[in-house]
Amino acid sequence: MLQEARRRINSDPSLQTKTSTTKLDLVRCDVAKIPMRTSSIDALHAGAAMHCWPDLDGGLGEIYRVLKPGGRYFATTFLSTYFGGLQTAEGGQTGVNRQAFQYFESVDVLRSMLVKAGFENEKVSVEVLEPACV
Repeated sequence: MLQEARRRINSDPSLQTKTSTTKLDLVRCDVAKIPMRTSSIDALHAGAAMHCWPDLDGGLGEIYRVLKPGGRYFATTFLSTYFGGLQTAEGGQTGVNRQAFQYFESVDVLRSMLVKAGFENEKVSVEVLEPACV
């Protein structure tokens, strides 16, 4: 995933100009142990990943820790209904533990996890883009 992201960044002419102020760093790390200073990141993205984190509370807490005040966290993940559909499509052959570590029953569950990690409730926005992904 990081190789593809680097390829896309390197091929985007708007990011290659001398006047571009956009600086992108791609970092592979354990989300529950982010190797960055507290309040040092403007924005963080986790694409289709939260359901894969073994330590969700630790990961969300670390993200909150490294974000600057006013920093933004963007993520996509899957609601539990997605995995039920996947298991049905596979004829019930895939066990729950092979599909994901986390199952989010609703948008409210996701919101409460973010608030528990320190994000302000009124600033948390969770949008359902498809039946399975928020």
